[in-house]
Amino acid sequence: MSSRSIAAAAIAPGEAGLFDLPPGIELRNRDFTAEIEALPDASFDLILSDPPYGLGKDYGNDSDKLSADAHLAWTYDWLERCIPKLKASGSLYIFCTWQYAPEIFCFLKRHMLMINEIVWDRRVPSMGGTTRRFTSVHDNIGLFAVSRDYYFDLDAVRIPYDAVTKKARSRKLFEGSKWLELGYNPKDLWSVSRLHRQHAERVEHPTQKPLEIVERMVLASCPPGGQVLDPFMGSGTTAVACAKHGRRFVGYEINPEYCAVARQRLTELQAPTRPLDPEKDSDYVSY
Repeated sequence: MSSRSIAAAAIAPGEAGLFDLPPGIELRNRDFTAEIEALPDASFDLILSDPPYGLGKDYGNDSDKLSADAHLAWTYDWLERCIPKLKASGSLYIFCTWQYAPEIFCFLKRHMLMINEIVWDRRVPSMGGTTRRFTSVHDNIGLFAVSRDYYFDLDAVRIPYDAVTKKARSRKLFEGSKWLELGYNPKDLWSVSRLHRQHAERVEHPTQKPLEIVERMVLASCPPGGQVLDPFMGSGTTAVACAKHGRRFVGYEINPEYCAVARQRLTELQAPTRPLDPEKDSDYVSY
C-alpha cells in the first residue's frame, strides 16, 4: 500500500482534509449531489467541474458506469441544482467528452449564457490506435456565465511573447499595446500535454487534469479572494490552484483515497501568494 493510500485509510469518511489545510480551503469527503441544497445560493464566484465522463472509468466506485441516458439525466440533475449557487457575476466550467458535449452544452444554454467552447488538445503522441475513425486527442470544455456581467480577467492569463516574436511585432503602430506588452489571449484551443505516468505532477488518479489548465480558469474567472466550488474534486488540482492564488475553495469527493491525495498535495505547497485572512477578508465564509 502506498503512503497516500495509508493516509487515506487513516481518515474516516466525511473527515478527509479537515486538518492542516491553507486558510479558506475546504475538502469534503462526501457526495456533492446529496448536499447541493445545503450550500447557500449566490455564494460562489466560480464552479469548476470535472465530472465523470460516462466512459466507464474506475474511480473506486460505479460513478462512471451509467448507461448513456442515465449519465445525461444525472448530469442534467446536478447541473440544474448547482447553478443557483453562483453569484450574478459567476461562471461555470465543465470538462466533458465529445460523445456528450452536444447534449450537455445544449442543456446549459437553456439555463446560462454560453461564453466559449474550449478544446483541450492533450498532445497525445501518434502510436497506432483505431483504424475505423480519427483518433480522439482532445477534451471539450464549456464556459458558461450566469449573466453578461460575468467576471473575466484576461490580463491575468495572457501568454507573454518570447523576445524574438515581440521584437518582430514591435512596430510603431503597436507601441504601448497591451497585447504586445502583457501577452496574447490564450484563445480557445489549449495545447497542454496530458499528465503521463512519468510526469512530475502526476498522482494516483486516472483522469487528473494539468494544473496549468485549471490555474488559467481560476485566475481568469474568479476574483482574488473569491470562492470556487468543485463538485468532483478528484486529486485536488483545483484546490491547489486556489491555494496558490488566494482564492477560497470548497471541494467534494466521494473517494477517501483521492481526498487524501488532495490533502497531501496541499500540504506540500509553499505559502500561497496571497494568504487569506478571515479577519481581513470581509466576505470569508466557511460552510
